[in-house]
Amino acid sequence: MKNQVGSARIDTDLDNPNPKHQAANASGLVAEPCWCTAPSENATVGHPLDRGLERNAGFTLIELLVVLAIIGILAALLLPALGQAKEKGRLAACLNNLRQVNLAIRLYADDCADSLPVLPIPNPYPNGVGAFYKQLVKGYLGLTGAASPTEKVFICPSDRVLQFQVGHAFTSYTFNGYEVAPGAIRRITGKKLASVKSPGKAVLVGEWPAFFGGSWHPFINQEFSNSKNVLSFVDGHSALTQIYWDGVSDSDPCNYEPPAGYEYNWDGE
Repeated sequence: MKNQVGSARIDTDLDNPNPKHQAANASGLVAEPCWCTAPSENATVGHPLDRGLERNAGFTLIELLVVLAIIGILAALLLPALGQAKEKGRLAACLNNLRQVNLAIRLYADDCADSLPVLPIPNPYPNGVGAFYKQLVKGYLGLTGAASPTEKVFICPSDRVLQFQVGHAFTSYTFNGYEVAPGAIRRITGKKLASVKSPGKAVLVGEWPAFFGGSWHPFINQEFSNSKNVLSFVDGHSALTQIYWDGVSDSDPCNYEPPAGYEYNWDGE
């Protein structure tokens, strides 16, 4: 009986073309029958991991809030750094502009018997030499014609006001020699370059707030102590310079010399 049952199973396996079954029969082993039923055509078969992924698809509200919070923190950290980088770029551009303007003034002096700019009489310009020196020297920078806001070498990128004013010849930079009231510092209008006793400290040209208070680095549109402005000096160098203010309301820093310890003077002495 046992052999019959065994042979019956072997006969059944022989009908199965599966090579694994054939190999099992050849070795004398008995293959177990498969009692699995085939899935119906309409049944959906999926891997358990796939079903888990389906349940986890998308973000929950809490996860989205966490992501937004992280983005906000990163933005708060990065935006000040980006702002500082932009300001450094604007400051570098301003320093470069003032070096070129300084050179133009010096070339003008070379062609005028070493004399610094003085407006002609009668004066064809609507303002003093502090602004309209530009019309006297800009030919040395390849510029011609009436004052224009397109003359970028005369504009500091951080200037939000003066570059748009025709009354200041569309320039951010003031020449240290404009006409002054009686008793005020005469500065260097009409002086000869060779007569300036301290060329390394004597201001030749600089940003407007250095003369009248405030700063563009950073932008603060009022007087305050030790503001920093870009100045260019008689010896040719330009630098971000700390400006003295006496603390008196509406007092212009250009109307008095700074005390000892400051790296500039107005009168060239």
